[in-house]
Amino acid sequence: MRFKEFVFKNTIRNKNLYMAYFFSTLTTVMTFFTFAVFAFHPKLSSGLHAAVQTGMLASAVIIYLFSFFYVLYSMDIFLQSRKKEFGLLLIQGMSPKQLRKMVFQENTIIGFLATVTGTLIGVLFSQLILWLSNVTMHVDLGFYFPAKAIGVTFISFFLLFMFISFFIQFKIPKMDVQELLKSSDLGKGEVKASAVKSILAILLIGIGYAVALTVEGMGVVMAMIPVIVVVILGTKFLFNQLSVFVVNFLKKNENRFWKKTNMLVYSDLSFRMKDNARSFFLVAVITTVAFSAIGTLTGFREMSLHGVNSDPYDFSYEVALDDESNGEKELTAFNESTKKHDVIVDQVKVMPITMTGIDGTDRPVKVVSEKDYNQATKQLGEKEVEVTKGTVSLLNDLSMPDIPQGQPIEKPTEFKVSDTEKLKIKSKDVKKKAWSTFSDIYVVSDDIYQKVEQKNVAKPVYGWLVTNGSYEQQKKVGSDIEPLKVIYAKASMTQMITDAYAPILFIGFFIGIIFFISAGSFLYFRLYSDMEVDTEKFKMIYKLGFSKKEMKKVVYQQVGILFFTPIVVSCIHGAVALTAMYALFGQGLQITALYVLGIFILIQIVYYLIARVFYFKKLYRSVAI
Repeated sequence: MRFKEFVFKNTIRNKNLYMAYFFSTLTTVMTFFTFAVFAFHPKLSSGLHAAVQTGMLASAVIIYLFSFFYVLYSMDIFLQSRKKEFGLLLIQGMSPKQLRKMVFQENTIIGFLATVTGTLIGVLFSQLILWLSNVTMHVDLGFYFPAKAIGVTFISFFLLFMFISFFIQFKIPKMDVQELLKSSDLGKGEVKASAVKSILAILLIGIGYAVALTVEGMGVVMAMIPVIVVVILGTKFLFNQLSVFVVNFLKKNENRFWKKTNMLVYSDLSFRMKDNARSFFLVAVITTVAFSAIGTLTGFREMSLHGVNSDPYDFSYEVALDDESNGEKELTAFNESTKKHDVIVDQVKVMPITMTGIDGTDRPVKVVSEKDYNQATKQLGEKEVEVTKGTVSLLNDLSMPDIPQGQPIEKPTEFKVSDTEKLKIKSKDVKKKAWSTFSDIYVVSDDIYQKVEQKNVAKPVYGWLVTNGSYEQQKKVGSDIEPLKVIYAKASMTQMITDAYAPILFIGFFIGIIFFISAGSFLYFRLYSDMEVDTEKFKMIYKLGFSKKEMKKVVYQQVGILFFTPIVVSCIHGAVALTAMYALFGQGLQITALYVLGIFILIQIVYYLIARVFYFKKLYRSVAI
C-alpha cells in the first residue's frame, strides 16, 4: 500500500474520529460563505441597504480572521486527542517526517471536503433564507447565483487550510513514544492559577462594566474600544485563572466533594481545565458579538418606532411660516383623501408662535396659549397644564427621553416678554405633548400670549385622530398625501421604518443564528474530542458497579457545564454592552434586547438537550459492551 493510499483510507475509515473536526470546519466555511452571499448581493448596493452590505463585507473579513484561529484551535484539539494513535504509528515504523506529512495531507483532504460541502450547503441555505425573507417578512432581495461568493470562499479557504496544514506540523507533539502512548492517562496539563491574575479577572471585568454603565452620551463611543479590550482580557483570566480557584475550592470541601457523583464531576473539570478554558473563552467572545449585534439592531428599530409613536396624532401638519395660504391646498387634499378611503378623523388645531431668543437661547421655541393648548390636551385625554401667575410652563415630555449631545444644555430660567417684563420659567412634566415637535414648547397665560402675538405671527398646527378607519386605510391616505411632503402620516411612517429595518433585522438574526450554530458545533466537537478518554473512564467505574442512571447524571452535568458556562458569561457581557449602547441615546435596556437574549438561551437549551442525548447514547453503547 502506497503512503497516499494509507493516508486516504485512514481518513475515510476513521470517520467517527474525523467527523467532529470536519463538521466544525464545515460550519466555519458555511458561515463565511453566507456572509459573502449577502456582501455581494446586487440588491444590497444602494441606499440604506448599502450600509448593510458594507457591514456584511466587514463581518466576512472578521469571520475569516476568526476562522483562522478557530480552525487552528480545532486542529490542535484534534491532534491532542490522537497522541496515542501517533505513538502506535511510530512503533509500527513510521518516521516523524512521515507523521508530519500524513497530518498535512489529512488536513488538506478534510479542508477541501469541508470547503466544497460547506459552500454547497451555504448555496442552498442562503437561497432558502432569501426565499423565507420574501415569504415571512416580504423582503424581496431576489434570487441570484452567488458566483463571486463561491470564488472568494474557495480561494480564501484553500489558502487558509494550506497555511494551517503547513503551520500545524510544528504543533505535532514531539514527545517520545512512551509518553504518547500514555497521553490519555497524563491529563491535559495542569493549569496553575495565579492569585494576581485571578483577582485581575474580577477587577478588569468590574472596571469594564463600571465604565460601560456610567458613561453617557458620546462618551460611550470614546470608551467602547478600551472597554472591549479590558473585558476580553478579563474574560480570558476568568476562564483560565479564576475558574481554577473555584474548582479547587469545590474539591477542598470534603462534604461536597464526596457527595454522590460530585467527585467524578469535579475531577473531570480539573482534567479538562486547560482545554475548557480556551473553548469557553472563544465561545463566550463569539456569542457576545452575536448578542450585541442583534440587540443593537432591534434596539435601533424600536427607538425609531418609539419616535414615530411619540406623536399623539395619526396625522399631523404644521403650517410653514412662509405659507401665506395657511396650507389650504394641503388641507383640501387631505380631506379629499380621507373621504375617498372612508377614514373618519377628529381634528385638533393649535396656534403656536415660533420665536427665537425669548428664553435667552438662540434655539427656536413654540409659544402657545394656555386655553389653546388645553383644548388639545382635553381632546387627547391628557392632563391639562396650569400656568401660575408670573410664570410660563416649559413642557418636559416624559415619553421622549433626552438624547445627550456633547455638553449638557443649561436650562433657561427667564422668559422675556418685553424689555421690561420677564417671567420665571417652570418645568412641567407631561405624559405626552399635544403635538410632536423637536422645539421646546412654552405654555403661557392668555394675556401674555396676546402680547407676544402682537409682534409675531402664529401659524396653525393640525392634528387628526382617526375615529374610524383601519391601518391599511390610513396607509392609503398616507400614500395619497405623501407627494405633499408636509402632512405626517403615522401609519405610513411606521410601515416605512418597518420595511427599511426588515432586511437588516432578518440578516442580523440570521447571522446571529449562524454564529450560534458555529459556537455550538465547536462545543460539540470539543465534547467528542474526549470521547475515547470518557469511554475508558466510564468502563472502569461501570465495572465497579456504577449504574446507568448515575452515569447519565454525570454525563449530563459535564455537557451542561460545557454548553452553559460560556453562554451565561456572554449573556451578562451582552446585557452590559447593550445597556451602554442604548445609553448613547438616553434610553435604558430595551425589552426586545432581552427577548433576543432569551431566544438564544432557548436555542442553547435545545442544543444542549439534543447533544447530551446523542453523546450519552454513543458513550453508553461503548461502555456497556
